[in-house]
Amino acid sequence: MKPAGDRKGKYTYKDYLTWTGDGRWQLIDGIAYDMSPSASLEHQRVLRKMLVRLDLFLTGKNCVVFSAPFDVRLPEGDEEDEDVRTVVQPDILVVCDRSKLDKKGCRGAPDLIIEIVSHSSASMDYIKKLNLYERHGVKEYWIANPENRTVMVYRLNSEGEYGVPEICPDRGEIRSAVLEGFSVNLGEIFD
Repeated sequence: MKPAGDRKGKYTYKDYLTWTGDGRWQLIDGIAYDMSPSASLEHQRVLRKMLVRLDLFLTGKNCVVFSAPFDVRLPEGDEEDEDVRTVVQPDILVVCDRSKLDKKGCRGAPDLIIEIVSHSSASMDYIKKLNLYERHGVKEYWIANPENRTVMVYRLNSEGEYGVPEICPDRGEIRSAVLEGFSVNLGEIFD
């Protein structure tokens, strides 16, 4: 079954778990978003390179890295899982508080999220998810754009807001504030 909508057009994680068939779905504030079509070749290439570097860096450390499809439930408070209205599948995520992990995925904000932009996901990644991740306290949010070969890095400030992003060009190096000692050369990611 795919989403058909109720009177309010809002869904919960309980509804989400019943959806079968083609495509992948995300819920943001109870609204269902179809994540099809599948990612492009360049998207997959950037994802793989970034994921491998993170995985190698995190070996033997407390933090762990995952890639989509992997459910991240973002409750607004202490509601039960079935009532959660936001479930996303970031391209890449890093979780350092392992108590957030369970058999279903992650409940609560990951420490680092990386989304890789495609034409179909641009407004979702640059606007909707930016606001969502800020609201839920994702400490660091990277938006990688393979087309213009840049990465925008948002970091939570002391007021719990994302300030002006750091924009890293295609040959630049990104240093993570969340993962001390982790850096990546974008030339190696985009080439």
